[in-house]
Amino acid sequence: MKFIKTHISLIFPLVAILLGLEFFIVFDRTTDSFEKSLKNGYSMMVVSKNEMSIDDFKSWDEHVEQVIELEKSKILERLNMTKESKSQKEFEASLPNFYSLKLDGYLTVKQLEEVKLNLQKSEDIVSIESFQSAYQSKYELFSFIKLAFQTFIVFMSIIGFFLIIKQMEVWNFLHAQRMKVMEIFGASLFLRSKVLINMALIDAIISALITSAIFYAIQNVWVRGSQMEILKENVDAMFAFTDILILLVASIVVVMIAVYLVVVNVKEE
Repeated sequence: MKFIKTHISLIFPLVAILLGLEFFIVFDRTTDSFEKSLKNGYSMMVVSKNEMSIDDFKSWDEHVEQVIELEKSKILERLNMTKESKSQKEFEASLPNFYSLKLDGYLTVKQLEEVKLNLQKSEDIVSIESFQSAYQSKYELFSFIKLAFQTFIVFMSIIGFFLIIKQMEVWNFLHAQRMKVMEIFGASLFLRSKVLINMALIDAIISALITSAIFYAIQNVWVRGSQMEILKENVDAMFAFTDILILLVASIVVVMIAVYLVVVNVKEE
Protein backbone atom coordinates (compact mmCIF):
# COMPACT_ATOMS: atom_id res chain seq x y z
CA MET A 1 0.00 0.00 0.00
CA LYS A 2 2.85 2.35 0.84
CA PHE A 3 4.45 1.57 -2.55
CA ILE A 4 1.23 2.46 -4.36
CA LYS A 5 0.88 5.76 -2.50
CA THR A 6 4.49 6.64 -3.25
CA HIS A 7 4.44 5.79 -6.94
CA ILE A 8 0.86 6.37 -8.15
CA SER A 9 1.45 10.12 -8.51
CA LEU A 10 4.16 9.43 -11.08
CA ILE A 11 2.67 6.35 -12.74
CA PHE A 12 -0.66 8.05 -13.46
CA PRO A 13 0.67 11.00 -15.54
CA LEU A 14 3.30 8.78 -17.16
CA VAL A 15 0.62 6.31 -18.27
CA ALA A 16 -1.35 9.27 -19.65
CA ILE A 17 1.66 10.31 -21.74
CA LEU A 18 2.27 6.76 -22.95
CA LEU A 19 -1.41 6.31 -23.81
CA GLY A 20 -1.17 9.46 -25.91
CA LEU A 21 1.98 8.15 -27.60
CA GLU A 22 0.42 4.76 -28.34
CA PHE A 23 -2.79 6.35 -29.62
CA PHE A 24 -0.60 8.48 -31.89
CA ILE A 25 1.21 5.37 -33.17
CA VAL A 26 -2.07 3.51 -33.72
CA PHE A 27 -3.68 6.54 -35.37
CA ASP A 28 -0.69 6.88 -37.68
CA ARG A 29 -0.95 3.21 -38.69
CA THR A 30 -4.70 3.30 -39.27
CA THR A 31 -4.57 6.59 -41.17
CA ASP A 32 -1.90 5.13 -43.45
CA SER A 33 -4.32 2.32 -44.22
CA PHE A 34 -7.16 4.80 -44.66
CA GLU A 35 -5.04 6.98 -46.96
CA LYS A 36 -4.27 3.93 -49.10
CA SER A 37 -7.98 3.12 -49.39
CA LEU A 38 -8.74 6.73 -50.33
CA LYS A 39 -5.94 6.67 -52.89
CA ASN A 40 -7.17 3.39 -54.39
CA GLY A 41 -10.74 4.69 -54.46
CA TYR A 42 -9.86 7.91 -56.24
CA SER A 43 -9.41 8.29 -59.99
CA MET A 44 -9.17 11.20 -62.39
CA MET A 45 -11.14 11.12 -65.64
CA VAL A 46 -9.31 12.29 -68.76
CA VAL A 47 -10.59 12.69 -72.31
CA SER A 48 -8.03 12.83 -75.13
CA LYS A 49 -8.17 13.26 -78.90
CA ASN A 50 -5.56 10.57 -79.54
CA GLU A 51 -4.58 7.37 -77.81
CA MET A 52 -2.17 7.88 -74.92
CA SER A 53 -0.02 5.46 -72.93
CA ILE A 54 1.03 5.66 -69.29
CA ASP A 55 4.40 7.03 -70.41
CA ASP A 56 2.61 9.86 -72.20
CA PHE A 57 0.76 10.79 -69.01
CA LYS A 58 3.87 10.40 -66.84
CA SER A 59 5.78 12.73 -69.12
CA TRP A 60 3.40 15.49 -68.00
CA ASP A 61 3.18 14.52 -64.32
CA GLU A 62 5.04 11.87 -62.30
CA HIS A 63 2.16 11.38 -59.85
CA VAL A 64 0.29 9.29 -62.46
CA GLU A 65 0.71 5.67 -61.37
CA GLN A 66 -1.83 3.72 -63.41
CA VAL A 67 -3.84 4.37 -66.57
CA ILE A 68 -7.01 2.46 -67.38
CA GLU A 69 -8.56 2.98 -70.80
CA LEU A 70 -12.34 3.00 -70.71
CA GLU A 71 -13.98 1.04 -73.50
CA LYS A 72 -16.12 3.19 -75.76
CA SER A 73 -18.76 0.46 -76.04
CA LYS A 74 -19.33 0.56 -72.28
CA ILE A 75 -19.67 4.32 -72.37
CA LEU A 76 -22.32 3.95 -75.08
CA GLU A 77 -24.09 1.36 -72.95
CA ARG A 78 -24.41 3.91 -70.18
CA LEU A 79 -25.91 6.29 -72.71
CA ASN A 80 -28.32 3.56 -73.88
CA MET A 81 -26.83 3.68 -77.37
CA THR A 82 -26.08 0.01 -77.99
CA LYS A 83 -27.90 -0.66 -81.28
CA GLU A 84 -25.83 -2.53 -83.82
CA SER A 85 -25.73 -0.36 -86.92
CA LYS A 86 -23.28 1.19 -89.29
CA SER A 87 -24.00 4.68 -87.99
CA GLN A 88 -23.56 3.41 -84.44
CA LYS A 89 -20.10 2.05 -85.23
CA GLU A 90 -19.16 5.24 -87.03
CA PHE A 91 -20.29 7.25 -84.02
CA GLU A 92 -18.28 5.02 -81.71
CA ALA A 93 -15.18 5.47 -83.86
CA SER A 94 -15.61 9.25 -83.74
CA LEU A 95 -15.63 9.33 -79.96
CA PRO A 96 -12.50 10.58 -78.17
CA ASN A 97 -10.49 8.35 -75.88
CA PHE A 98 -11.48 8.08 -72.21
CA TYR A 99 -9.00 7.24 -69.46
CA SER A 100 -9.17 6.70 -65.72
CA LEU A 101 -5.96 7.78 -63.96
CA LYS A 102 -4.78 6.43 -60.61
CA LEU A 103 -2.29 8.53 -58.68
CA ASP A 104 0.70 7.35 -56.63
CA GLY A 105 -0.53 8.71 -53.30
CA TYR A 106 -3.22 10.57 -51.40
CA LEU A 107 -2.26 14.06 -52.53
CA THR A 108 -3.13 17.40 -50.99
CA VAL A 109 -5.71 19.54 -52.75
CA LYS A 110 -2.91 21.81 -53.99
CA GLN A 111 -0.94 18.87 -55.39
CA LEU A 112 -4.07 17.54 -57.08
CA GLU A 113 -4.62 20.90 -58.75
CA GLU A 114 -0.99 20.89 -59.92
CA VAL A 115 -1.48 17.45 -61.50
CA LYS A 116 -4.52 18.74 -63.36
CA LEU A 117 -2.68 21.86 -64.57
CA ASN A 118 0.28 19.79 -65.77
CA LEU A 119 -1.95 17.42 -67.73
CA GLN A 120 -3.82 20.31 -69.32
CA LYS A 121 -0.57 21.39 -70.96
CA SER A 122 -0.88 18.42 -73.32
CA GLU A 123 -2.46 19.30 -76.66
CA ASP A 124 -3.95 15.80 -76.91
CA ILE A 125 -6.00 16.15 -73.74
CA VAL A 126 -9.43 17.65 -74.32
CA SER A 127 -10.97 17.52 -70.86
CA ILE A 128 -10.05 16.55 -67.28
CA GLU A 129 -12.48 15.77 -64.48
CA SER A 130 -10.67 15.64 -61.12
CA PHE A 131 -13.81 15.53 -58.91
CA GLN A 132 -11.99 18.12 -56.81
CA SER A 133 -14.96 19.25 -54.69
CA ALA A 134 -15.67 15.74 -53.39
CA TYR A 135 -11.95 15.07 -52.98
CA GLN A 136 -11.41 18.36 -51.14
CA SER A 137 -14.23 17.74 -48.65
CA LYS A 138 -12.83 14.31 -47.76
CA TYR A 139 -9.27 15.60 -47.54
CA GLU A 140 -10.17 18.60 -45.34
CA LEU A 141 -12.28 16.46 -42.99
CA PHE A 142 -9.49 13.90 -42.73
CA SER A 143 -6.85 16.61 -42.12
CA PHE A 144 -8.99 18.31 -39.46
CA ILE A 145 -9.53 15.07 -37.52
CA LYS A 146 -5.82 14.30 -37.72
CA LEU A 147 -4.80 17.77 -36.51
CA ALA A 148 -7.35 17.82 -33.68
CA PHE A 149 -6.26 14.39 -32.45
CA GLN A 150 -2.56 15.27 -32.55
CA THR A 151 -3.14 18.60 -30.79
CA PHE A 152 -5.05 16.87 -27.98
CA ILE A 153 -2.24 14.34 -27.52
CA VAL A 154 0.43 17.08 -27.41
CA PHE A 155 -1.42 19.08 -24.75
CA MET A 156 -2.14 15.96 -22.68
CA SER A 157 1.54 15.01 -22.85
CA ILE A 158 2.67 18.49 -21.75
CA ILE A 159 0.32 18.46 -18.75
CA GLY A 160 1.46 14.93 -17.86
CA PHE A 161 5.12 15.94 -18.05
CA PHE A 162 4.61 18.87 -15.68
CA LEU A 163 2.86 16.54 -13.22
CA ILE A 164 5.87 14.22 -13.41
CA ILE A 165 8.20 17.16 -12.71
CA LYS A 166 6.14 18.07 -9.64
CA GLN A 167 6.28 14.50 -8.33
CA MET A 168 10.05 14.44 -8.87
CA GLU A 169 10.32 17.64 -6.83
CA VAL A 170 8.37 15.96 -4.02
CA TRP A 171 10.71 12.96 -4.09
CA ASN A 172 13.71 15.27 -4.20
CA PHE A 173 12.40 17.17 -1.15
CA LEU A 174 11.91 13.90 0.77
CA HIS A 175 15.49 12.83 0.08
CA ALA A 176 17.05 16.31 0.20
CA GLN A 177 18.79 15.79 3.55
CA ARG A 178 20.39 12.51 2.51
CA MET A 179 21.50 14.02 -0.81
CA LYS A 180 23.00 17.03 1.02
CA VAL A 181 25.08 14.75 3.25
CA MET A 182 26.30 12.83 0.19
CA GLU A 183 27.23 16.12 -1.48
CA ILE A 184 29.30 17.13 1.58
CA PHE A 185 31.22 13.87 1.31
CA GLY A 186 31.95 14.58 -2.36
CA ALA A 187 29.43 12.25 -4.03
CA SER A 188 28.79 12.92 -7.71
CA LEU A 189 25.48 14.29 -9.00
CA PHE A 190 24.61 10.88 -10.45
CA LEU A 191 25.28 9.08 -7.17
CA ARG A 192 23.26 11.61 -5.17
CA SER A 193 20.36 11.19 -7.57
CA LYS A 194 20.54 7.39 -7.65
CA VAL A 195 17.46 6.93 -5.45
CA LEU A 196 15.38 9.22 -7.66
CA ILE A 197 16.66 7.47 -10.78
CA ASN A 198 15.87 3.99 -9.42
CA MET A 199 12.36 5.00 -8.37
CA ALA A 200 11.76 6.70 -11.73
CA LEU A 201 12.99 3.65 -13.70
CA ILE A 202 10.71 1.32 -11.72
CA ASP A 203 7.71 3.55 -12.45
CA ALA A 204 8.75 3.84 -16.10
CA ILE A 205 8.73 0.06 -16.50
CA ILE A 206 5.42 -0.31 -14.65
CA SER A 207 3.81 2.46 -16.75
CA ALA A 208 4.99 0.90 -20.02
CA LEU A 209 3.58 -2.50 -18.99
CA ILE A 210 0.26 -0.98 -17.88
CA THR A 211 -0.11 0.91 -21.16
CA SER A 212 0.79 -2.18 -23.18
CA ALA A 213 -1.74 -4.25 -21.24
CA ILE A 214 -4.47 -1.65 -21.88
CA PHE A 215 -3.90 -1.67 -25.65
CA TYR A 216 -3.53 -5.44 -25.76
CA ALA A 217 -6.93 -5.70 -24.05
CA ILE A 218 -8.42 -3.13 -26.45
CA GLN A 219 -7.14 -5.12 -29.42
CA ASN A 220 -8.16 -8.60 -28.30
CA VAL A 221 -11.27 -7.93 -26.22
CA TRP A 222 -12.97 -4.83 -27.61
CA VAL A 223 -11.84 -4.55 -31.25
CA ARG A 224 -12.02 -8.26 -32.13
CA GLY A 225 -15.47 -8.43 -30.56
CA SER A 226 -16.67 -5.23 -32.21
CA GLN A 227 -19.21 -5.21 -35.03
CA MET A 228 -17.57 -2.18 -36.70
CA GLU A 229 -15.88 -3.25 -39.93
CA ILE A 230 -13.41 -0.36 -39.92
CA LEU A 231 -12.06 -1.54 -36.57
CA LYS A 232 -11.88 -5.18 -37.59
CA GLU A 233 -10.01 -4.27 -40.76
CA ASN A 234 -7.36 -2.48 -38.70
CA VAL A 235 -7.23 -4.84 -35.72
CA ASP A 236 -3.57 -5.71 -36.30
CA ALA A 237 -2.67 -2.00 -36.25
CA MET A 238 -4.12 -1.52 -32.78
CA PHE A 239 -1.14 -3.07 -30.99
CA ALA A 240 2.12 -4.80 -31.84
CA PHE A 241 4.61 -6.34 -29.43
CA THR A 242 7.27 -3.96 -30.75
CA ASP A 243 5.16 -1.19 -29.20
CA ILE A 244 6.18 -2.47 -25.75
CA LEU A 245 9.80 -1.60 -26.51
CA ILE A 246 8.81 1.80 -27.91
CA LEU A 247 6.74 2.61 -24.82
CA LEU A 248 9.49 1.41 -22.50
CA VAL A 249 12.15 3.54 -24.17
CA ALA A 250 9.83 6.56 -24.28
CA SER A 251 8.89 6.25 -20.60
CA ILE A 252 12.55 5.92 -19.53
CA VAL A 253 13.52 8.97 -21.62
CA VAL A 254 10.68 11.05 -20.11
CA VAL A 255 11.50 10.21 -16.48
CA MET A 256 15.25 10.66 -17.01
CA ILE A 257 14.67 14.13 -18.46
CA ALA A 258 12.41 14.95 -15.51
CA VAL A 259 15.01 13.72 -12.99
CA TYR A 260 17.75 15.72 -14.69
CA LEU A 261 15.69 18.94 -14.77
CA VAL A 262 14.73 18.66 -11.10
CA VAL A 263 18.21 17.77 -9.83
CA VAL A 264 19.96 20.46 -11.89
CA ASN A 265 17.40 23.07 -10.81
CA VAL A 266 17.90 22.21 -7.11
CA LYS A 267 21.67 22.30 -7.53
CA GLU A 268 21.56 25.79 -9.06
CA GLU A 269 19.36 27.02 -6.19
